[in-house]
Amino acid sequence: MSAPGFVGEDTRRWWVLTGASTGLFILMLDSTTLPLALTSIRLELGASTSGLQWVQNVYLLTMAALVITFGRLGDMLGRKRIFQLGLLGFAAGSVISATAGSVAQLIGGRVVQGAGGAALLALSLAIANLAFSPEERPRAVGIWAAVSAIALAIGPLVGGIAVELVSWRLIFWLVVPFAALALAIMAIAAPESRDETAGTRLDVPGLLTLTLGLTAVVLALVQGKQWGWGSAATLGTLAAGLGLLAVFWVVEHHVSAPMVNFSLFRSGPYLGATAAAFALVGSYWALMFYLPQYIQLVLDHSVLLSGLLVLPVTAPMVAISPFAGRLGARVGARTLMTFGMACATVGMLVLTRAEGGIGYVGMLPGLLLFGVALGLVFATMSAAAMAALPPEKAGVASGVLAMNRTLAGAILLAAGGAIFQHIELEQRRDGTSFDVAFADGLAGAAWLLAGVLALGTLLTWLYVRSAPAAGEPHHRRFHL
Repeated sequence: MSAPGFVGEDTRRWWVLTGASTGLFILMLDSTTLPLALTSIRLELGASTSGLQWVQNVYLLTMAALVITFGRLGDMLGRKRIFQLGLLGFAAGSVISATAGSVAQLIGGRVVQGAGGAALLALSLAIANLAFSPEERPRAVGIWAAVSAIALAIGPLVGGIAVELVSWRLIFWLVVPFAALALAIMAIAAPESRDETAGTRLDVPGLLTLTLGLTAVVLALVQGKQWGWGSAATLGTLAAGLGLLAVFWVVEHHVSAPMVNFSLFRSGPYLGATAAAFALVGSYWALMFYLPQYIQLVLDHSVLLSGLLVLPVTAPMVAISPFAGRLGARVGARTLMTFGMACATVGMLVLTRAEGGIGYVGMLPGLLLFGVALGLVFATMSAAAMAALPPEKAGVASGVLAMNRTLAGAILLAAGGAIFQHIELEQRRDGTSFDVAFADGLAGAAWLLAGVLALGTLLTWLYVRSAPAAGEPHHRRFHL
């Protein structure tokens, strides 16, 4: 609900959009600047590969676990209030990370950032939407989405410049003034809004079982090589995690206000869109974790040049996204998304050729294909998922989709990292050089991601449909 009289105030509503978009901007910028700093963090803090993985994984896990809860808290307590707390949390986590003297402190800072980021991810679009009339919302959402795409595109270059000219710590300090600006804009311009029908119950059992279950599964995957894949510690932790996730599934079918409404997945188009999101976004996070390190450590390029060489993954989104809606309307969401997912699969298959070592020119076609896939699929998959469901389900469906994307990053980074570490450590133990061992580990992780993308492509083709025409049933269903 928007404050009375607010929607008609031309200047103020644009300031609200600016504040909400700035919150999203720092969130997206972080996802593409940090990967450029991982090599410097490794060297300065003495971080292991698993330690670096936790720098990313705890952030994604925290965000995935809390995004739906913070969305609901915003409905209950006020979206502006929770969004501002998210800005404060993200800034505080950035300061903790920027001043880190150890990997443990950096990981702690990333937990705080993830909590703040969950609130920003959950509420940024809702706040922007509520500032505009229904007729003007498509334009506002377009601007909001463009901000996200720009942040993703320029992130590698910004990260490369910051690390090359100053320090990896600067990428965290850069967040603070943007967060302060957004906080001030929201305090002055934005009205408070709530959902009076939201009730007062939170799914605490679901939050606990999901968080603990995901953490245990990721812990087993990240530490499995060090502990031993057949050790009691690895198998016990993995079993405990899977057991807790099974309890989460049971809990969600019995609480009155579940975090995840599993009935959403009875809609075939929604399932197809979320499968595409899981495969593509999860692969993006894993690729962006290893690619800058490969360019810097194996190909021996500077951090600044690495930022430029990563752009083929992110820049195509800015060029393609504005036309994706029209392309989808012309050829259909199913055809466009399937083609995009196929491009991502082929692109990842190109990267499997890294085994034994591959130059940047050999990687470039794969990076471009993956970047094209992001441009074609990223915006289209959200529209396809929302079109598959009745309007009254839009809020919860959007929250689950956001959770799915961050969850995908944590799981596929952990799974790809498990393969990478196993191959790299075995190769080094056998006397293989660092460069070849790293390249072989990258190729092994790419094979896993290519398989996940191929499955995502199949599910996209089988289940995604275009938005129904007027008078048609709103969504097709199948039963799990």
